Amino acid sequence: MAAIKLIATDMDGTFLDEKGNYDRQRFRNLLTRLQQKGIHFVVASGRSYLALEKLMFDFREEVIFVAENGSLVMERDQVHYQSLMPQELYLKVIHELSTGPFGSHQKFLLSGKRGAYVLESSLPAYVDRMNQYYEQVQSVAHFKQVEDDIFKITADVEEHHILEGTTWLTEKLPEITAVTTGFESIDVIQNHVDKSKGLEGLCHRLNIKPEEVVAFGDNLNDFGMLEYAGLSIATANARKEIKQLADLVIGPCSDASVLNYLEETI
Repeated sequence: MAAIKLIATDMDGTFLDEKGNYDRQRFRNLLTRLQQKGIHFVVASGRSYLALEKLMFDFREEVIFVAENGSLVMERDQVHYQSLMPQELYLKVIHELSTGPFGSHQKFLLSGKRGAYVLESSLPAYVDRMNQYYEQVQSVAHFKQVEDDIFKITADVEEHHILEGTTWLTEKLPEITAVTTGFESIDVIQNHVDKSKGLEGLCHRLNIKPEEVVAFGDNLNDFGMLEYAGLSIATANARKEIKQLADLVIGPCSDASVLNYLEETI
């Protein structure tokens, strides 16, 4: 493999442990080593930029964010790329999910620039869970009331229907792509957007070739990013499709396996 110039990692189920945490001192030491070698570190996640910025607060000026499953690429508060979803489209998606065979019982969230939005009719347990992954979660009577730039929709689908549901929605609305981010959650983004597109655009700007990229992931929304990278690595807790795609499978996210691997190899 060519010399590494960029490392991209998913967060939940990959870089973060099962409680959504990571060892900040270890990461500080690693990031210093990467900077000395001229290697970029990219956080590539389905989470919102606001949530990622909070999670990486001490390092926000030193890492690059591919947020919202590739809908937003940020570096030092500079927007390199963004893809906003028109209101007409996200209302259409929610209507189809609400009335279709994989309805999520009001478990919808819009992720935007200034915050995230759920319905007032949402179950409290759902809102509590969304507060773990999004910042500034606000309740509205109807999504038509939202006055914000929206990147994506997150919706719950029953776990045993998750793959069927994403395929159904993508076929029903060809202008969008539905991807799994967890075992009962999907993200709906525009059809020209995913983590790999955000990463590819970033690498083109930085003059970095795919073979100079290492990527870590665990779920199907990481598939394109892992395909793009010269070296693709899955955690032990990854979906079987991701393990089959990956060049290498390391330990589970609960063991800080991404940090372990990078400390041992960089």
